[in-house]
Amino acid sequence: MGRRLDNLYFDTTYYPVAAFSCAFFLYLYRYVSPKLSSKICTKYSLLSDTEQVDWNNRINSTVHSVVVSCMCAYTMINDDEITENPIWWDSPLVRTSCAIVAGYMTSDVIIMTIHYKQIGEVFYVLHHGASIYAYYYVMTYGVLPYFANYRLVAEFSTPFVNQRWFLSQLGYDKANLVFVSNGVAMAVTFFIVRIAVMPSYWHRVYSVYNTPAFNRLGYIQLCLIIPCVILDIINIYWFYKICVGAYKICCMFFEKEKFDGKNSSGSKLISNTFKTIFTKTNHPVSHKHID
Repeated sequence: MGRRLDNLYFDTTYYPVAAFSCAFFLYLYRYVSPKLSSKICTKYSLLSDTEQVDWNNRINSTVHSVVVSCMCAYTMINDDEITENPIWWDSPLVRTSCAIVAGYMTSDVIIMTIHYKQIGEVFYVLHHGASIYAYYYVMTYGVLPYFANYRLVAEFSTPFVNQRWFLSQLGYDKANLVFVSNGVAMAVTFFIVRIAVMPSYWHRVYSVYNTPAFNRLGYIQLCLIIPCVILDIINIYWFYKICVGAYKICCMFFEKEKFDGKNSSGSKLISNTFKTIFTKTNHPVSHKHID
């Protein structure tokens, strides 16, 4: 599924993929998502302009994450060479994935720049900037396929993050079982693919650090460290916010269950009381008790 690289070669083969990816997601955001969303979901037209911008942007994010996650999983299962040669193995599928990511994130930066007051956020700009910087070198030179694919595992959590927002906009109660289930899945998935993988990633970086293969990279070595430190800090911050939100929602859910349980018990008690009174009232009275 690839070949071993001997030296760094500037290669623009995957640039058209990145350009197509950027154009595709801009088109999806501007034309496809608004039309499909208004037809499929009646509540879409009731959203404010800011909410519609966010909605369409999250459609892009979800489509991108599903596509890239599938490619990432396929590579992990079928391409053993990137594990054996994590630095100098040229994997076409990984480079294609990185080109798609670079194109998508470029389109997302464009959208956020245009609508910065509505959906702009410093953390997203930093996240996208760090990602584009790192994936540019993988896409262009074909190096570091293992580490690039490893970082793309993070996309598995994105659909759950977006789904939470969609459910909220559709009016789902935060104590609703669907909302709570998605929140738990989001927190668990986010932890597994973004937080729990950190020690393993940095251990692998340490294992190749200062080796001849690593030293041949030159300044591209920075792709393994600087962008990933930024991304990990952002992910830790986001996970903290997810945990706080998940805790609040779980508390609401269990309070609702407790309240419903009490109401259910109270209803049964009231029902039984009225049944007893009704039975006693309509019981035949003996004449011997009447004066």
